Amino acid sequence: MEIKNFSDFCEQVLPDFNKFLDTKLRTEIKQDTLRDAMLYSLDAGGKRVRPMLFLAVAYSCGIKQENLSKMYDIAGAIELVHTYSLIHDDLPEMDDSDYRRGKLANHKKFGVGPAVLAGDGLLTQAFYWIAKSSLDTDKRMAAVRILAHNAGPMGMVAGQMTDITMENKVLNEEELTTLHKEKTADLITAAVTIGAFCANHELSSHLVQYANDIGLAFQLKDDLNDADDGEDNSKNTFPNLIGKEATKTKLNDLVKDALNSVLKETEFDKNLLVSFLDYFKE
Repeated sequence: MEIKNFSDFCEQVLPDFNKFLDTKLRTEIKQDTLRDAMLYSLDAGGKRVRPMLFLAVAYSCGIKQENLSKMYDIAGAIELVHTYSLIHDDLPEMDDSDYRRGKLANHKKFGVGPAVLAGDGLLTQAFYWIAKSSLDTDKRMAAVRILAHNAGPMGMVAGQMTDITMENKVLNEEELTTLHKEKTADLITAAVTIGAFCANHELSSHLVQYANDIGLAFQLKDDLNDADDGEDNSKNTFPNLIGKEATKTKLNDLVKDALNSVLKETEFDKNLLVSFLDYFKE
C-alpha cells in the first residue's frame, strides 16, 4: 500500500531508522566517552526532518519501502552532519547555548573538549558511512559531493561564520536571506537533491526550488516560534528585521512557491512532499 502522507511515512520508517542509527554508532565507536557524547546529541529527540526528507524523495522517485533500508547509510550521514553542526553551534565560542531541545547542551554535559571531538567524530563518520554504503559508486560520489558542498565552507559553515562574525551588525534582508540559506537551507536542499540522485531521478530546477523554499521556510518558522521568548531580541532574525507579520507573509509565500514548484515535477509521486508542507501550518 502506497504511503501518501509525510507524517504516515515517518511513522512507518522512523522507528527502524532510529534503531539503525543507534545500533550502527554503538557498534562502530569503541572509545566510551566519545561514543556516549556522540549518541547523547544524536538521540536528543530530533525530528529527523533531513533524513526523512531524503528517504521520502527516494520513495517518491519509485524506491519501494522495503528497499529504503539500503539508503539508511546516506540518510544517517545527513543526520550525523546535522547533529555535529548543532553540537558546535552550542559551544561557548559560537552561539553559547546551555540547552538544546530541553536537555543540557553537549558541552555542558561532557565538557567543551569532548563536545568538539563528538562533533568532529559525527562529521567524519558521516562520510565513512557514505563510502561504505552498498549504493553504486556514482550515487555515493554524488552524495559526497553534494553533502560536502552544502554543509562545508561553500554552504553551512559559511553561514555559521557569517552568524558569529556579524552578530553585532544588523544585516539587511538580502544578507539575512543569504545567512539563513547557507546556515539552514543548504543542508535541507542537500537532503532533497541527494535523495533524487540516489533514486536515479533526473534532478530538475523544480525540485531544487522546492528544496530551497522549504529550507528557508524552516528557518523562518523557527524564528517565529522563538520570537516571543525574548532570547532572540538582539539576533539577526526576520521577525526582528521586518516584523512578525511580514515574516509570516514571507513564510506563506515560500510555502506557496514550494507547492507550485513540486507540482511541476514529472515522473515523481508528489504526495509526500506536498503533505510535508503541512509542517509550516502547525
